[in-house]
Amino acid sequence: MAIFVYGVIFSWRRRPYVGYVLLLPLFSLFTKEVSAQQNNQLEDIIANQVLDESEASNELAEYSEALLDILKKPIDLNKATEQDLNQLIFLSAFQIQQILLHREKVGSFISPLELQVIPGLSLETLDQLLPFVIVKEPFLDQFSIPEVAKKAISTVMVTYGRSLQVPHGYKISDPKRSKYLGTPDKMSVRYRWTYQDRLRMTLNMEKDAGEPFFMEEKIYGFDHISGSLLFNKVGPFSKVIFGDYLLQFGQGLTIWNGAVFGKGASVAHVMQQGLGIRPHTGMMESKYMRGVAGTFLFKKINLTPFISYNRLTATVKEEGPHRNVTSINYSGLHRTPSELRNRRGLGQTTYGLNADYQKRGFVIGTNFISTHFEIPLKLNSREYSKYRFEGHALQNISAYYRFNFYNLLFFGESAHSVGSGFANNHGVIAALGRRFSTSLSYRNYTVDYHSFFAQSFQDQSLLANEKGWHLSFVYHPRRRIEWMNSIDYIKFPWKKFRANQSTFSFQGRTQFSYIWYKKGHLKFRYQYKFFQENFPSEMKRKIGIADVARQQARVAFLYKLKPNFQIGNQVEFKRFEKTAVGRKNGFLIFQDVIWGYPKWKIGGNFRVAYFQADGYESRLYAYERNVLHSFSFPSYFRKGLRIYFNKKIKPVRGLDIWFRYALTQYFGISELGSGLDKISGNQKSDVRLQIRYSW
Repeated sequence: MAIFVYGVIFSWRRRPYVGYVLLLPLFSLFTKEVSAQQNNQLEDIIANQVLDESEASNELAEYSEALLDILKKPIDLNKATEQDLNQLIFLSAFQIQQILLHREKVGSFISPLELQVIPGLSLETLDQLLPFVIVKEPFLDQFSIPEVAKKAISTVMVTYGRSLQVPHGYKISDPKRSKYLGTPDKMSVRYRWTYQDRLRMTLNMEKDAGEPFFMEEKIYGFDHISGSLLFNKVGPFSKVIFGDYLLQFGQGLTIWNGAVFGKGASVAHVMQQGLGIRPHTGMMESKYMRGVAGTFLFKKINLTPFISYNRLTATVKEEGPHRNVTSINYSGLHRTPSELRNRRGLGQTTYGLNADYQKRGFVIGTNFISTHFEIPLKLNSREYSKYRFEGHALQNISAYYRFNFYNLLFFGESAHSVGSGFANNHGVIAALGRRFSTSLSYRNYTVDYHSFFAQSFQDQSLLANEKGWHLSFVYHPRRRIEWMNSIDYIKFPWKKFRANQSTFSFQGRTQFSYIWYKKGHLKFRYQYKFFQENFPSEMKRKIGIADVARQQARVAFLYKLKPNFQIGNQVEFKRFEKTAVGRKNGFLIFQDVIWGYPKWKIGGNFRVAYFQADGYESRLYAYERNVLHSFSFPSYFRKGLRIYFNKKIKPVRGLDIWFRYALTQYFGISELGSGLDKISGNQKSDVRLQIRYSW
């Protein structure tokens, strides 16, 4: 098996600052913290933005890599634009406006420590922000071929993993039966070539477990290959991308590729903060653009035209003389004969234009996108999908806005799928003094609204058939104390998956946090969700709807005992109740140990967890640390123990190695899973190895 080497050099440049002499000892602590954060804290920052791990996106690696790039070249506070700061996903739109307003009123920053006086920045946010920003002297940026050749950095990384127990689907030899065509190995390779923030080349290759690799099934190497070439500040264009890219505009009602945090752990998450066009750097195998896009300024208006052509995995059925697409598989998996047969079976062409005008906290813009398919879609095979899109082509248009009025931030977008429905999302975020902030939003996505790239503040995977009000507020009695609350009421006018009639849902969340600055935090979280769905099929009750209540309570504690040694604990309870079904409970407790020795260039973490879930509905999720740019939110189901061990070493300059091992031991069962994923025994374990090299 080929082993690839991958690495990144962490370069960090700091200039001496003028003033704040009395705070220099404190500033030296900040500088040391940057190095530790580079090593193992990026994924923690992103994971903390996820409030419900069961809804966590597998596309978070895009943000991880973007934050790592900023760590290597921090944002200059005196040159930062709103779009620059939007890349820091833990900052709210209000906090960004306050930073820019401080610079406008007071003048240039002398030191990043000035951020301490800006209202709305808690100690936790300030601690996260400092490694990503810098204040430096202006210099003349030289751009020439010799300069590029001298200062460009190349990195290559391989990640390999597999389950140590072989599922049943790999052992089938009968060619007429469904089976996994490849090996259980999973491998990905990333290559990056960058020159400052001006040029960037990206290449991704991935093989999922079960997919063929250099076999006779017309797979000539990796199943998925993706790449892009990014130019910044080229002629009239502020940004141009060739290859695979993402689009994020407005509130996401027409165009939003990549992950969204939705109902996250912040008041700010009620509003989307689009980054425009950006290269596709993660391993997401669907719902991205492949072609060319560029942004240029025309008389104070940013114009972004784009065009894309991609091939999708789709099921095509013959109906008389016609061919129709009955389903589209966005998972990116091509392991079985049927999955491989449908691979690249549907061509999709997309083109459009974004235009927006921005001036001092005021943004107004519009989107147009047209999507065309080579074979017409017919996806309404069930009663609840009656209103889904049918046909060859779909056009979407929208208008969005955002503006500040004193301490109020208004935002919204209205969209229309031409010939069918509408979508609206509008709201306001208010900062009521230094201690209290709140948000209120309203959304209405009609049952016949269609869009293939829409992602916004929503409860379902499909942006349609939903009306809702959301209220959230955060109270800071002190900078180290935070109390966050949210209420969400949703009405579903038409039937939906697992609901044969109109239903509604109510969700409430509260989270209390106490922060020891640079030491750790204590968090308590309670969530309640009421919703309605069909009775179980075995009850044969086709009329009526069941009420469901789900409650979760969590206590999490993380504390730094020594500069290089931390401990973490979490206890969580879950209760699931359903009409005519009864009650099911879940329980999870775990202990974390986290260490890092910069001088020895090693670090790692260890977890042992005990869990017990009475049923699938009462399963629990928890974030686990992983290798770089990887996120794990496994579910804890049944009864058992789980341990995992994560280790990083840096043997020589430019070379980093990660190793991860995880084992789950279940009690009282003799087999796991079902179908092709069935495993004999009561253990499930996996390993992962990652190597990166930079030059």
